[in-house]
This record gives sequence, structure tokens and C-alpha cells, in this order.
Amino acid sequence: MTAFKGFLKFSEDSYILEISESEKDVLINLSGQLIEILAERVDETHSDPLAKMVGITGYDTPPDDEVLLRLLPNAYADPVDSSEFRRYTESDLRRKKAQHSMLLRSHLMEMENGRVMLDSESALAWLGAFNDIRLALGVRLDVDENSQERLELLSPDDPMNAVFAVYSWLGWLQESLVLALMEEYEEDEN
Repeated sequence: MTAFKGFLKFSEDSYILEISESEKDVLINLSGQLIEILAERVDETHSDPLAKMVGITGYDTPPDDEVLLRLLPNAYADPVDSSEFRRYTESDLRRKKAQHSMLLRSHLMEMENGRVMLDSESALAWLGAFNDIRLALGVRLDVDENSQERLELLSPDDPMNAVFAVYSWLGWLQESLVLALMEEYEEDEN
């Protein structure tokens, strides 16, 4: 990845990111993969129109896929409570996460001159998308509180080395956006 400044506050309610074509392609690819993963467990068998309308799903068990389980974790330790909570929330959570990734993807696809301009609402959606992509990559990398050294010592020819580089880069991008947003909130307080 190229060295650049990350997100910068541009004006009162706008943030700018300059990004290379290859970085743009990586983000488009990853956001597309996330959208696909989130769509894999669509509840099409629900016969109750009211339940379907308000987003109650027939799924009450956690997803089998490790990435989906990380993106849509159990809310409670108790399996009954967790199951009930999942029925009422998974559909909306899945939709919200997909919308964040779709927004990120569409902004990148419409990008001109290597620049993306975001307002505060879009910036928050991008943060959500970055977080979800990093969670998915973190599952593939087997990230935990003790994995940093192991990941930093990956051989250059290990395919996971490139995944770790993207994971780290996304963390840096996410941090730069948080700092740019904080700059706005600090100005509001003064």
C-alpha cells in the first residue's frame, strides 16, 4: 500500500481521502466479498408476512460460518435468550452491515481523480464497513490478543502476510477517519 495521509477533515461536514487505484480495487473487492457473505443466510422461508415486514427471521441459531458468527455474534451466553434475540435482530443487523459496505463500494466506484469525499453520515457508515471487513479478515488470520507477534513474523511468501498487510492498513485507515471525525466534535465543543 502506498504511504499517504489517510482521511483528512476537508470542511465543516466533509472528509477527504486520496487513494490509489490499487487501494480502491482492494476496498471494492473486500466490500463486495462482505456483501456476499452477509447475503448467504437470507431467510426466504418465512411465511408470516408481519414477521417478514418487521424483520423477524426464522433463524434462531448462530451461523455456521466463522466469519458470519463474528459479524453476527450471540448477544447472550444463555442459548435461549440468544436465540430469541437473534430472531428479532439478525435480519436488521445483516441489512445494516450490507448497506455500509454497499455505500463504501458505491463511493469508491464513483470516485474521481483518486479522491473520495464523505459527509459525517457516510463517514460513520465507512467506519462500520471498515470494522466489519477487519473482523472478517481477523477471523481468517486467527487474530487474538496474542497474535500480533506471530502475524508480524509471517514469511513474505506466506499468503496470509498479504492479508495481514491489508488488515493493518484498514486499521490505519479506520483510525485516520476516527481522528478526522474527532476533530469535528472537538471543534463543536469549543
